[in-house]
Amino acid sequence: MSTIARCSLAVAVLFAAGACKKDSSAETDKAGQDLREAHEKVSENSQALARNQDDIEQKKRDILNDQQTLADKQKLLEKQQVELGSAQGHLQETRVAYAAAVKERLAKLDASLATLATRTDAKSKDAATGLRARRDQLAAKLDAMAATPDADWNQYTRDIDVMFAAIERDRSAADK
Repeated sequence: MSTIARCSLAVAVLFAAGACKKDSSAETDKAGQDLREAHEKVSENSQALARNQDDIEQKKRDILNDQQTLADKQKLLEKQQVELGSAQGHLQETRVAYAAAVKERLAKLDASLATLATRTDAKSKDAATGLRARRDQLAAKLDAMAATPDADWNQYTRDIDVMFAAIERDRSAADK
């Protein structure tokens, strides 16, 4: 047999085999498509699961950070409360010391005014009367010391110091 005859015979056999045989490629194509879709769904679900796990882990880290921040703020709050208590105690001590210093200063002023009142000249008597009235105003303001709120304390002490200084200055001027 010649080569051409052999090729023709082979083509004829293949053609005949294909014509007689039922085509099953549609079944494998469908199964392959189903397999690819299932694989794609598994892949999508795996990626979604990984993202969700990452989100959960991030949320856990955020919560731990928030808890640590809260614990730090709580410690700071406790420290500030202790410091505030200490500062309030110190404030009360300084208020008591200020009140004692003011009483002593007032006693010295009273002694000075009493000395001035013992003089016999009219100028000294007038000065003593006017200074005594201003001293009484100062004493009335000093009586309100305990009721003075913390927020007004600085202004209150400045006012007291100014009143004392003015009376003492005028008292010194009365000696001249």
